[in-house]
Amino acid sequence: MTIPGFIREQPEALDRCLAVALAFVGRWNPGSLRNIVLVGSGSSFNALTIARPHFVAAGRGAVVVCEPGDFPAELPLLDQRTLVVVLSQSGASTTSIAAARAAVEAGLGVLAITASGEATLARLGGPALIMAVGEEPVGPKTKGFVGSMATLFVVAEALRGSCVPAMRGSDLAPLIEPAREMAEALVPSLAGVDQIIVAGRRANYGVALEASLKIAEMAGIPSSAFPTEELLHGRLHGMTERSVAFVIAEGEAEVAQARLAGAAMERRGCRLVTIDPARMSWPTSRALPASPWNALGLVLPFQWLAVLLAEARGLRPAAMRHGNLSRELDIKTAAQ
Repeated sequence: MTIPGFIREQPEALDRCLAVALAFVGRWNPGSLRNIVLVGSGSSFNALTIARPHFVAAGRGAVVVCEPGDFPAELPLLDQRTLVVVLSQSGASTTSIAAARAAVEAGLGVLAITASGEATLARLGGPALIMAVGEEPVGPKTKGFVGSMATLFVVAEALRGSCVPAMRGSDLAPLIEPAREMAEALVPSLAGVDQIIVAGRRANYGVALEASLKIAEMAGIPSSAFPTEELLHGRLHGMTERSVAFVIAEGEAEVAQARLAGAAMERRGCRLVTIDPARMSWPTSRALPASPWNALGLVLPFQWLAVLLAEARGLRPAAMRHGNLSRELDIKTAAQ
């Protein structure tokens, strides 16, 4: 199946992942926690970044998102009331496996989340939540990312007490094709683009990270993501008249700030587009839920944009410009 097929499968994958996650948290006892460390790389890091505010809202202490390779430096500062959540969609990320193993050996509470029950990450001895994503044998993950977000939201809400998913497959399904149409309308104006920047705050910074990753992976276009404040402090000077920046802005203050920046860049011949989730045109009477659940819908136009930009450039989205670098970079296990 192609990536467009995986994108269209996301409502069904979402429902499967929610069912598995809800069943898991119903029997999971995380104990008394003081701190939470969220560990992952690539798309998993992006999903963890989106979910972090939800974990903060659980009131279980400080919450940190950490790259697996940096985790050993954090380990001496953690005690046994720390929960370490390690997410790897493939379960084959070598540094994520090493981080989880180090946390287990240190006696910390560890929750491994992966889409493969056969993966090393799932067999380290601690609790493992196996996401029911289904087959997705491509590098750029789409339905695996949506499944990861939903799973993390359920875990975070369970730590707070109970979970009632704010978005299910029946809510996501009507958004799939309109999201494609949104992306399709943008493609002609990006024919000569030299870089794409995506920015957002808090959970939306995670959406920005994932958007820029998918554009780079599938379309081979230089892309980057920043927290909105970081974008405004110097990063805009790297834009040219062929660049575009998308700023995801929620609430009046954020929207006003993004529009101010857009006007300033327009005077300089550059393009900065404000994306306000509350004003996105969806063919449904129900608006997107509050953050972070709205990320399940927000990511869709960017997934399609990556696919369509790749196709417009004569590329196959699943192939990626430089092929399978993972083996050469030694960032995945031999099984992957």
